Amino acid sequence: MADTQNNLRLFYNDTDITESVDILECVAKDVSGKESDCMNLLVDHADRWFKWGVEKNDKIRATRSGYDTKNLFLNTIAPEDGAFRIYATAAKCAPFEPEWMSYENMTLAGIMAGCAAEGGMGFNLHGINPQILYEYLWRENQRATEFLDQLLNREGAVLKCLNGCFTAIGIGYAQEILCYHSMKIGKGMENAEYIDRRDQAWSSVTIDTPFGKGQAIDAHGKGQAKTFTDLCVDNDGQAKRWARGILLCHNRQNEILNVELDFNPGYTAMVRIDVDSATAAAGNWIVDRVEHDLLAGRTKAKLLRCVTGII
Repeated sequence: MADTQNNLRLFYNDTDITESVDILECVAKDVSGKESDCMNLLVDHADRWFKWGVEKNDKIRATRSGYDTKNLFLNTIAPEDGAFRIYATAAKCAPFEPEWMSYENMTLAGIMAGCAAEGGMGFNLHGINPQILYEYLWRENQRATEFLDQLLNREGAVLKCLNGCFTAIGIGYAQEILCYHSMKIGKGMENAEYIDRRDQAWSSVTIDTPFGKGQAIDAHGKGQAKTFTDLCVDNDGQAKRWARGILLCHNRQNEILNVELDFNPGYTAMVRIDVDSATAAAGNWIVDRVEHDLLAGRTKAKLLRCVTGII
């Protein structure tokens, strides 16, 4: 159902300031992967804005018709034609400098906690075992977000930055949750774009190192077989697990569905959408990223095909 009522509300440090400013633009982005959720605002009445004594990492939040950006943190303010452009992110403003670091006999939860602490963040895990134990991991001059994104992809998960927390979400877990929404797409593909890159799929991934060997096969993949010999694994079990995660994360990128629709608050990263269509777009999808124009009442989303059959 289309959202015809503009009930956009804006909160600053938990105070509703909607009536104190004129909101000229308000676009919220909800993403999976190492990027942070964010909001791009343009507001009028600079004199009122200055009275709030704004500082970096102050909390900003927007809501509309059941959609909630959750707490975002003030990142950048810039004047623009008498108004102010405000950029806020789910990650706090922190250096997150590249680091060389080793992790010995640590769990996934312990590693996430340490990386989150580098930027004053919390952490959560959904659909992935927090007690996965690593005898040894090497972080090679990477920022915390880059390192965690890489590690979680190998474990078949994505990193999402939400509400001041680094959040790990298992892809298999997300694919198996009951779909949020079913949509129909006609042969004309109006307001939808289907991109087929299945010629770039991998049929298998093999990890072959002195410390562990493992292979994963995509029963539906017909592309090339990939072998990795330089990954830091402890044993055959980890090698097999990482091979599955790497294959899953690669092959789920090979079918993309971009859609645009009236504002729909349920479209958030990592929710499942099922498509009824006579076209190749039919089937089950996961939201990878979504952009909500909270003022105009429009939603744009990028969906990735659910991938099953990896063993």
